[in-house]
Amino acid sequence: MTIKLNLIASAILLGLSSNGIFANEISETEKTNTYNTIESITVLGKSNTQDADLGGISLKELAINSHVVGRAEMERLRFVDPDEFLDRIPGETQVRNLRIPDGGKSYTIPMLDGVPLESPYEGATQRLDRTNTSDIQRVEVLKGPASALYANNAFGGVINVVSRDAPKKPETKISLEAGDFNRLRAGVNTGGTVNNVGYFFDLNARQLNGLRDQAKSDRQQASGKLIFNPTDITKISTRFEYLDEDVNARGDLTAEELKQDPTQAGGLSSSTDLSQSAVSIKVEHLLESGKIEGNLVRREKDTVGESRFRGPQDENDLAYSGKLMYLHDLENSNIIVGLDRYDGTQDTKQFERGDSSLSGTYTPFENGLTINAYFGQYQIDATDKVSITAGLRKEDIKLTSSLYSQAANFSDVSPKLGITYQLSPDNMLWLGLSEGFYAPNMDHLFDLEDGNPDLKPEEARNIEIGLRGNWNNWHYDTSIYQNTITNYLVTQEFVRQVIGEDGENAEQEYELTTNAGAVNISGIETVIEYTPKNAVWRAGLTHTYTDNTYDSFVQSTPGAADDLTGKVLRRSPDHHLNVRIAWLPLDGLSAELEADMYSHYFADAINSAESKFTRGDRINLRLNYEFDQWRVWLHGLNLTDTMEDRATYSRGQMKFRTIDGRTFYAGASYTF
Repeated sequence: MTIKLNLIASAILLGLSSNGIFANEISETEKTNTYNTIESITVLGKSNTQDADLGGISLKELAINSHVVGRAEMERLRFVDPDEFLDRIPGETQVRNLRIPDGGKSYTIPMLDGVPLESPYEGATQRLDRTNTSDIQRVEVLKGPASALYANNAFGGVINVVSRDAPKKPETKISLEAGDFNRLRAGVNTGGTVNNVGYFFDLNARQLNGLRDQAKSDRQQASGKLIFNPTDITKISTRFEYLDEDVNARGDLTAEELKQDPTQAGGLSSSTDLSQSAVSIKVEHLLESGKIEGNLVRREKDTVGESRFRGPQDENDLAYSGKLMYLHDLENSNIIVGLDRYDGTQDTKQFERGDSSLSGTYTPFENGLTINAYFGQYQIDATDKVSITAGLRKEDIKLTSSLYSQAANFSDVSPKLGITYQLSPDNMLWLGLSEGFYAPNMDHLFDLEDGNPDLKPEEARNIEIGLRGNWNNWHYDTSIYQNTITNYLVTQEFVRQVIGEDGENAEQEYELTTNAGAVNISGIETVIEYTPKNAVWRAGLTHTYTDNTYDSFVQSTPGAADDLTGKVLRRSPDHHLNVRIAWLPLDGLSAELEADMYSHYFADAINSAESKFTRGDRINLRLNYEFDQWRVWLHGLNLTDTMEDRATYSRGQMKFRTIDGRTFYAGASYTF
């Protein structure tokens, strides 16, 4: 994939021809061009959280574990891998989800402007890289199934990306970045207001090969947003986005293979050739005593993909999602009622394993997912120090497949309760109680090779107590949680004997999911930041402690362990520590040194001593300098040159998912 600089040039010309005034709301971060300030290098500071709300209530006033990464921080990080900023958020795991390290299920829902990026049952923290990273105002991370305003299967939480609004004055920015592993990234964005219409457009492209032979992660992306204010009380926002992505991820390597040649291609982990487009509209209308809000999104995705667990698939996903919500303000309380709907279909051609050219025979099938959700929430300031939020969310879920004559239907009502107590003007104690519900997904039920249509849904009961605030120069946010999940869906890897292409016996890996267990997901999550008064430096610490164990485990599948009761979920380290120190030695220059560390974990389900693994520490250095209309940066990631990212122990052998080693890149942007 090549970078289409002619398209970028066209967008620059578009920006040069723009003029007008601004009539839309903007955040304090948007009101300044200066990002290298000590106040903005934070995940707790007011500069990040002042515009972040849920149902019209500030996130930091709700009984929810929440953190926000603002635009200034995103501008400095300039991430490719979402882990680059999630490392500083407590609750990040080694596998796919917040809090729960299960790669086969979607306990985390990535959203864009409050609407799921894809099906709520296809979410993952890594899916954030399918948003336009140049079009982010802030990222809101909310933990657990704590609110009636988002889906019940968010046992880990939701990650909501808030897209940029139109800037106060017309502006255009061009940027170029290059570095190790053939890294090349370029982009242009422009925004402003013409008459009564605000606009923001972005176009960018990326090329990245990575350390391993045949690996690549290339993309082209575009997005645009138009904001109309037909009256003083009505706002209409329309947005479009397009993504073209070509990714080839290489498979795990043994320690011996890493020692021999860490750049070797090895086997295939997955390959994806994806194109995705979305169009959305959002309407907000203020009433005398409240607000009504509605949005509608059409999203289509074409994917050709292959993994080591199945043959290639040629898939078209088409989905419509919508939300209608009414907020009514009372004297010291408010009421929210609304409904969500998701309606998606997957039209798939399943090819035989090894048919990478898609030239052989295939099995066509169509899967469907429909979710109708109805929710209500009541929030009241019971006293001048106590607030109570109570909600209910009912979901009706229908899954269909052309491979089966009957549909799968699931229904659930999950209550939510939160209580906050204001200890002082700057410190708050809170308690959250909530239930969640997770229906088996289409792969678990209807997979062509290994589906199980008799699976039951999971049920979760979550309790969490937190304390947040500040004292002198210290800022803190900490909570302790326990989430008990019954009917836990366990996906295990097995090997079966098959006849190979040469007619000889061969081994074939496959996965099987059953309702094998009940698990207890618990932990303590903490962020502490220290900023001395009138100082030019800031220190931050993020710590996650977890205790993820099977309360019970009953598995009758031949070849599987009979009892994992009391065992720790694999890839669940007890501790994850991220430490940061930022320094502003000169006006406009910021330097941040970051260390990211994990304790050991077990790389198999039975916690064998041979599977114990400790990921190497990582050190990152980020230098950013801003002067006049220029910004330049030099980043060094993984200075410790750690390559083993994640371990799997199977059949007496340890294998490692690898990442790129020590990486340097530099870039510059110019705003006019």
